[in-house]
Amino acid sequence: LLELDANEDLIKKILMSVGTACPVDEMVEIAETRNRLRLLQPWLENRVATGSTEPATHNALGKIYITLNKDSKQFLLNNMFYEPAVLGKFCESLDPSLAFVAYKKANGDCDEDLIRVTNQHQLYRELARYCVERQDAELWERVLQKSGDDTEKAETRALIDQVVEWALPESTNADEVSATVKAFLAADLPGELITLLERIVLQGSEFSENRNLQNLLILTAIRADASKVMDYIDRLDQFDGPEIAKIAISEQHELFEEGFAIYNKFSKVEFTSDRDVRVEMQ
Repeated sequence: LLELDANEDLIKKILMSVGTACPVDEMVEIAETRNRLRLLQPWLENRVATGSTEPATHNALGKIYITLNKDSKQFLLNNMFYEPAVLGKFCESLDPSLAFVAYKKANGDCDEDLIRVTNQHQLYRELARYCVERQDAELWERVLQKSGDDTEKAETRALIDQVVEWALPESTNADEVSATVKAFLAADLPGELITLLERIVLQGSEFSENRNLQNLLILTAIRADASKVMDYIDRLDQFDGPEIAKIAISEQHELFEEGFAIYNKFSKVEFTSDRDVRVEMQ
């Protein structure tokens, strides 16, 4: 009937009368190759209404909604039965941001495509937020790679900027912060790590008083940018002073002025009394 260009209403009536007896995969393939997929919309919606969870049904319906721009993002976010790889690929040429939503739904199974699409279309903020939320060391290793051509290096730099400037500072999840910091450490990015920690520790986030982050910020500066250490000593109060002072004045670093400043700061009553309280509590 499609080949004969039969009346669409007739085809729809036949499909509705046949119902689930018609194999969805074959019907979708026939309609799609003839650019008539929209013709199947009532039939597909009826299948969903009767409880169908077949991926082919939901893939086809998703393609129709995306083409019609009919609550397409909500469909991709909320539908549990479509195949992210199929609809992600379908969306790439129509709306890359929708392709990202579809690939993200795969919970890691489509990461290669997700990274490719976000880089091709400069969706670095979306990729940054995704990486922070995933808390996956292997994913971080892939996106923070230092090797590659100039284009890949530029993509990595753009991603890092979005992580530092936006994605992580907005996070209120301690596990996300921890995983991201560990990823920057593993990637050997001390300069970027210092900038990242400054945003979290020095600019009023809920992690500003975190002892481990304050320790890491000062220690990273000792090893990578000694010019910043004294400022951190003056501004921070929750770090482990005596332990860090030993590292600062060690033969490797020889930051004697900074070490003296730490010892002097932590010899004051407010610091020694705080430490005594902490010891008693332990």
